[in-house]
Amino acid sequence: MASIVNDPGGRKRIQFIAPNGDKRTVRLGKVEMRHAAAVRVKVESIVSALSTRQPLDKPTAEWVGSIDDVLHGRMAAVGLLSARRGRGLEAWLDDFMTSRAGLKPESLRKLEQTKTKLIEFFGVGCGLHEITPERASQWRERLKKKGLSEAATKTHVGNAKTMFREAVTREVIEKSPFAHLKGGVTPTSNTRYITSEETEKLIAAAPDSEWRLLIGLARYAGLRTPSETHLLVWGDVDWARSRLRVRSPKTERFQGHEVRVVPIVPRLLELLHERFDAVPDGEEFLVKIKGAGGRRRKMVAIMERAGVEAWDDTWQTLRRSCEIQWAQVHPQYAVSRWIGHSIAISGRHYANAIPDELFARAAGKTPEQQATQIPTQHAAE
Repeated sequence: MASIVNDPGGRKRIQFIAPNGDKRTVRLGKVEMRHAAAVRVKVESIVSALSTRQPLDKPTAEWVGSIDDVLHGRMAAVGLLSARRGRGLEAWLDDFMTSRAGLKPESLRKLEQTKTKLIEFFGVGCGLHEITPERASQWRERLKKKGLSEAATKTHVGNAKTMFREAVTREVIEKSPFAHLKGGVTPTSNTRYITSEETEKLIAAAPDSEWRLLIGLARYAGLRTPSETHLLVWGDVDWARSRLRVRSPKTERFQGHEVRVVPIVPRLLELLHERFDAVPDGEEFLVKIKGAGGRRRKMVAIMERAGVEAWDDTWQTLRRSCEIQWAQVHPQYAVSRWIGHSIAISGRHYANAIPDELFARAAGKTPEQQATQIPTQHAAE
């Protein structure tokens, strides 16, 4: 049991018997009796847990996570709690970023952006325990008010959840204040599907064999551009078995996903033969077209020459269209393996648009019949 002792000047302290039998004291300073009584209850709960070697109950654990450093330090000094480690927000975020040093530059850049936004809102001197679920919600709302899109906001929230979940795992805090927020990647709203006919128009309008192959690798093999297309060397082409070995920087940190093998469809094989005949002797890489902005501008020009309606997410849309076409004729587990991600990701971001030819096939019509059929409208009764 613990008791409240009144000292001169309105000061109070909690006396309790530690599990080893020693009498110890936690000084509270000048506080109201009801607050001292609340602390006494929590002290008794902590002593009981220590005596029985059981974890703290949820209300007590949450209370411990919410108290300030002064009270926490006084309770730690008498053996009730462990001393807080790395409790400052900035210090913790620095530690977290150090632990993620092996990530790709783009991933680190996004985490650094989230770190900056957290410190800007909560302040350099903020302690982790000072960030409540309510303040975490306010931070999210601030991101929206500053003009960030829903997708960008969810990305930063997802990063914050990861940062604070790690703090919980390391027992730096008891509970993440961001756990209740929805974050992560937003499923794409782009449902543009590039048909094989449109792809051939683009290939015909391309200026040379290198551009024709780059379009083919994205649309007929589903490769990421440029991170996968620009790593391909001629030794990756298995001409005899019509297979392509693809190295993926995006997934190489996951064991077994450093390299995948993709089927070479007949049309892509033609483009590969054309490019092989065109490259100078000793040229190692299949494509070397540099500059993200330049590739986008050149591709828009190709769309215009081909008479194909332009679309957003230039290369990603071609890659997604490849998966959608594959999924019409091959089992999804194989398609997801070829495209280089899980079935869950396929459903969320890729195979979420149904092309017109699949509707036509289900209706027992050719795409031409589907397009020219005049619908008959019936008045609602």
